[in-house]
Amino acid sequence: MLNQRINLAFDLSICGVDELPVRLKRFNPTHLISISDPVDEPLDFPSGIEVLRLAFWDIHRFSSVVSQMVPFEERHHYPTPDHAESILEFGRDIPGSAKLLIHCTAGISRSTAAAMLVICQMHPGHEQSAFQLVKSLRPQADPNRLLIKFGDRLLKAKGRMLAALDADYPPKSARHQQFLNLA
Repeated sequence: MLNQRINLAFDLSICGVDELPVRLKRFNPTHLISISDPVDEPLDFPSGIEVLRLAFWDIHRFSSVVSQMVPFEERHHYPTPDHAESILEFGRDIPGSAKLLIHCTAGISRSTAAAMLVICQMHPGHEQSAFQLVKSLRPQADPNRLLIKFGDRLLKAKGRMLAALDADYPPKSARHQQFLNLA
């Protein structure tokens, strides 16, 4: 599909945990997706914000530092289809007047993947434009490929979500593809 500008019905912001206190104050979100590592204590947020809390490792490349640290046996801490479904379910209930803030540890991978899922759900068939919007909001975006793969399946996007990523970030190795095939 042609690259087309997407206009969201709500405001969207993406950040890392270090930026979170300032972003909470300045952006004043009504909705929040908080993605942490499984070993982190849950963060406290101001009352009145609808919050989805998820905890999983930022594993999306076989060669990443995190994926080498977490044993394969701990797959229950990897991104799962349930995580993608939770994000999509939360995204379905976001009203047009909302301000959605999505954060993860660095604001690069898990949070940008979550943003892409929410956007693609609202704009099916415009996956490349969704990725470009995420990149405009967070230039360092490198969405978590496993989460995107699960979202692509759930949204029946027929591989278009991964193809949007591949245009900017092609798979780096056969091991990388092998890791995606675990999903």
